[in-house]
Amino acid sequence: MWSIKFVPGEYYKRSEVHDQFGGNRQRGISASAKEPVIFIFSGASGAQYGYSDDWNEEKTLFMYTGEGQIGDQVFSMGNKALRDHVNNSKDVLLFHHSKDGLYRFDDQLTLIGYETKQSLDREGSMREVIQFVFESSSYLTRSVEEELEGDELTYDRSLDELKELALQDTSNSHDSVQMKRVKVRKRSEAIKLYARARANGTCEACEQPEPFEAKSGSSLEVHHMYRLSDGGPDHPEHVAAVCPNCHARIHRGVDGVEYNEALIEKVLDKEDPFRMKYIY
Repeated sequence: MWSIKFVPGEYYKRSEVHDQFGGNRQRGISASAKEPVIFIFSGASGAQYGYSDDWNEEKTLFMYTGEGQIGDQVFSMGNKALRDHVNNSKDVLLFHHSKDGLYRFDDQLTLIGYETKQSLDREGSMREVIQFVFESSSYLTRSVEEELEGDELTYDRSLDELKELALQDTSNSHDSVQMKRVKVRKRSEAIKLYARARANGTCEACEQPEPFEAKSGSSLEVHHMYRLSDGGPDHPEHVAAVCPNCHARIHRGVDGVEYNEALIEKVLDKEDPFRMKYIY
């Protein structure tokens, strides 16, 4: 459990963040060495290297330029970590540098897509840079049901169909940002439906029948086993459908870590037949 609870709008010392989570203390993109989280430390100084990092007017989309000050930017290290954060079940947390040396926590982010564009590097040479487009995870979670109204996924799809939708990567497609946002929402919904369909009415942790019949069709809650937050897109092998009691035990129980590790093994065993199908 984190000893630092990040609150949007609050300020934090970067040194204290790294003391707990590890990771590179100088780079703008810092993947934790201890937890499934990637930190973005954004600041005005990046403008001299052709970086233009900012929220859109509605504060729902954040445009972020990848790392690399000289030559073409490539998908390695931090850039690769950001591109693959959904499939690798890692949260992305955005911080902005302030004048007094502290960093303001803005929000958790979910990758919508990325593109490459031309920009000058530190030496004044034209080069190719990566611009990521992230969405506020809190906004994504709130708007999923509203924006998919009339186009919702249903339980009548097969497990294979739901898994294909859950694995769909639209980040580098030629779709508009709006279309990518819709597809990310569908992927988020497919993840939940897939986990519950795989569970088939039985908690994947305690292996008992779900405790009650829900209006939505299932009372099982979708737990992200490797991430520190629940909700949003993820890899279908990294989520589980669990009863409310087991979900609370994982997050708040004294044996929550061990219980989650046991759940991971159970889900991996269930996923073996599907994994072999996708390999061959």
